[in-house]
Amino acid sequence: MKKQKKEKKENKENKEKKEETIAKDVEEHEEEQKILMPYQIVLKDYLDKTIDNTEVFEKNWYNDFEKDKIVYSKRSIIAMINAAFDDKNNEYKEIYNKGSVNISVKSSGSFINDKFQVMRSLYTVNKSIYPPNTTIRMLSKYLNYTKERNSWDTQLKSYKVIQGNEEGKEVKCIVHNWLKSPMFLVSERDIVEKRYEFYHNGRFYSLETSVNDDFCPFQDNVTRIYDIIFIEELYEENDNIIIRAINQMDPKVNLPQAIINATLSNKTTDFYNRLEKAMNKDYEEGKLIFEDNNGNIISF
Repeated sequence: MKKQKKEKKENKENKEKKEETIAKDVEEHEEEQKILMPYQIVLKDYLDKTIDNTEVFEKNWYNDFEKDKIVYSKRSIIAMINAAFDDKNNEYKEIYNKGSVNISVKSSGSFINDKFQVMRSLYTVNKSIYPPNTTIRMLSKYLNYTKERNSWDTQLKSYKVIQGNEEGKEVKCIVHNWLKSPMFLVSERDIVEKRYEFYHNGRFYSLETSVNDDFCPFQDNVTRIYDIIFIEELYEENDNIIIRAINQMDPKVNLPQAIINATLSNKTTDFYNRLEKAMNKDYEEGKLIFEDNNGNIISF
């Protein structure tokens, strides 16, 4: 009888301890969820703990609409692009598929902003389209560096670094991008944005998002637009060059979404066509500087 009472008491105590442990775990989990930022919840399946999670921007570089939503690191940047291009992601609907460019949109927006659609683009071409021995670094410089981009992109009125620099393997700077009018009866646009670029496992990544307006004064008759998210990933696969990108922006234009999408789709194709022509032209004229992906000059 004493043995049975003892066992009953022990069982009760064990049950109470188990309930206390469960309650504590639930409380800790709920407390943890309170301090998680939105990106940690939305991207939890894509945040690779083996990738550097060091914050890449100063606090005052974050704009008002993102500062409580995300901390930018190599880990979070790569997670965002991987989440968007996950084969299981059926939130994106294709709107354009022509030549080397495929474009889809997610109308529900992002965890940073749900008012504007997110556009996802995939550019795939055979390496033979570009000059022989073109590297990912060379391509990334023509795409994003101010000197190279100003030399060929006729849609730009001005593109310059206003803080930081473009030197080194990792780029961190703030740029002012002044664009010519995108279409008839639409004013010129400008964007002031922070930029971070890095390489990881042989792939190049670029992030651009707007900073607050106090980094650069407004200009007369120029409409300021805002990049909410722009992430680009460049890599080689077999004999192809592939560029995956996601872009969410406030275009500051009062037009039907279908017209905006058609314009952006055609301009994306035109942009890559002009990029191809510019690099080949510089190659033919002996102006192309060959670099490996570490930035070392290559001689042939």
